[in-house]
Amino acid sequence: MTPRPPLPPTDRDRLRERWLQQAAAVFDLYFDPEQAAPPVTFTQREQRACTLTRELAAFLLEEDLGHDPAARPADGDAVACPKCGRAARRQTPPGAPLPRRPLTSDAGEVVLHREQWRCPTCRVAFFPSGPQAAARRRGL
Repeated sequence: MTPRPPLPPTDRDRLRERWLQQAAAVFDLYFDPEQAAPPVTFTQREQRACTLTRELAAFLLEEDLGHDPAARPADGDAVACPKCGRAARRQTPPGAPLPRRPLTSDAGEVVLHREQWRCPTCRVAFFPSGPQAAARRRGL
């Protein structure tokens, strides 16, 4: 699997600021003195901390996935059907907003934005997962 390129420094700084805002909001929620039922036992505290930090994990995942170049493969890149391996056709028009695809992860629900492709042979619509999905020679 090819690693994604690093974020440009300005994007990274903006993302860091948003992350710090999210973390501050989680901190404030955890230590909110006006909670309806403040956690008392260790288990209650652990559950509250895990619930709130899962939101931070989901934020990181969505941001990282949003900067993934595989979300919108470059023009001319062949994408293979995951079922038959033949070349697929892009369904998302150039410049159009990327379709949303909710995923359930360990961090909770995460929204993935990726181009949709379709195999004319299998009639399967799919969202390619990255460079490993490049079209193989068979069937081309």
